Amino acid sequence: MKKFIPLFLLMLVMCIPALAQEASDITADCEITLSPGKYKTLDRICDRDWHTIYLSNKMKKPSVTVKAPKDTPMHGVYVCFGDKLAPWQVQAKQGGEWVTVFESEGLYAHEFAPLDGEKEIRILPLTDKQTTLCIGEMFVYGEGELPSTVQFWQPAPEKADLLVLSAHPDDEVLFFGGAIPYYAGEKQMDVVVVYATCNMMERRSELLNGLWTCGVKTYPVIGDFWDKYATKVDKIYDAWGKTASQKFIVEQLRRFKPEVVVTHDTNGEYGHGAHKTCADLMLKCIPMAAGSEKFTDSYNAYGAWEVKKLYLHLYPENQIEMDWDQPLSAFDGKTGYEMAVEGYNWHFSQHDQGQKNKATGEFEYFIVEPRDSDYSCYRFGLAHTTVGPDVEKNDFFENIPVE
Repeated sequence: MKKFIPLFLLMLVMCIPALAQEASDITADCEITLSPGKYKTLDRICDRDWHTIYLSNKMKKPSVTVKAPKDTPMHGVYVCFGDKLAPWQVQAKQGGEWVTVFESEGLYAHEFAPLDGEKEIRILPLTDKQTTLCIGEMFVYGEGELPSTVQFWQPAPEKADLLVLSAHPDDEVLFFGGAIPYYAGEKQMDVVVVYATCNMMERRSELLNGLWTCGVKTYPVIGDFWDKYATKVDKIYDAWGKTASQKFIVEQLRRFKPEVVVTHDTNGEYGHGAHKTCADLMLKCIPMAAGSEKFTDSYNAYGAWEVKKLYLHLYPENQIEMDWDQPLSAFDGKTGYEMAVEGYNWHFSQHDQGQKNKATGEFEYFIVEPRDSDYSCYRFGLAHTTVGPDVEKNDFFENIPVE
């Protein structure tokens, strides 16, 4: 009987499908040519430094041309744009002519274009008008399974379960901890993340990489309010425009119709005025969104919407302490807190930022606030509810049926 075992094992192995081989990043082996520009050194689009960009001169058809290395055709190019979004295309050299093989409406800053074993391509805007081309990073791939870091963004849902309002990129994990990994990644709920500010190109790429890591697959809403540091709400409203910021928030509430909203501390965590303003906006705008009198453009477009629950970080009334330490199957057993840390790891520009500890006078770098911190990312308060108080106090969606 034993002599049949090796034959049996051989047949078993032959029946197992071969594991898909991961596509190799062949960017460094490609020959890349850039149109003239202010920042045109080649390493800027393949140095994996999210602070550096290639920016062409304003001209007709600025482009990045890529020739594949010998015997290694291109099967995809992942482009991370560094400037305003606009329609773009990929053309391939076929029979001596440039042929369009991919077109995009330019809705997402990070986008993958599949290729069919091309040897030479160029990336360029779709418009025939004079324009610029700005790319932060570019990844060219050979044949195989793409790495998990390549993002395929989907449109924001028409109806959200949870809306998270973050003053800045990185606040969504620093202060709200495992909320996004748990509800978007583990529970597979429709989570919309709205940022009030994002004034730096690299911070947009950082937030997209961080959200993708935390399980968000639908594109966030990125506001264009100016990132101003102040401790007082009035100073932030002066910079943002009180009416403009209220109109923006009411529109998001009516558009996405979230059951639950989560945002900042009324005291701004460590005192940041933009954080305070996000809390103030939600307290004022939730009643506005439920009526028809304010901001009629969004009412006519989306109708009124009444948010069922609003949680504010650290809010002292009706407190709830979330458990971000439970292992999540969607992340191979890592916890929501651990995934928030991994999300924050993408926010490179903020890793040397922080604030002075008022008690000790020492400078402290920003971290995802642990459970025992004064700014614990586990602690929230129910500031508004139409479905009664929390009893179990372990779920933002307590008392709300979720399909």
